Amino acid sequence: MNEITLIHQTLHQHFGWHGARLRFLTLFLIALFRVRTVNLSALSIAMPSNAQADSRYKRLQ
Repeated sequence: MNEITLIHQTLHQHFGWHGARLRFLTLFLIALFRVRTVNLSALSIAMPSNAQADSRYKRLQ
């Protein structure tokens, strides 16, 4: 299992959220761990996703 799945499963145990919201929170946390900043531009680039960086930036806003 990779870190995304492990974090997702752990969050699922604590929150009653649906999959899309949990996946976003998981990706957001991983991006925070990677870039160690709250700069949304840097976070949008670091988020592991197939979406374009601009789309991820808008989601973070």
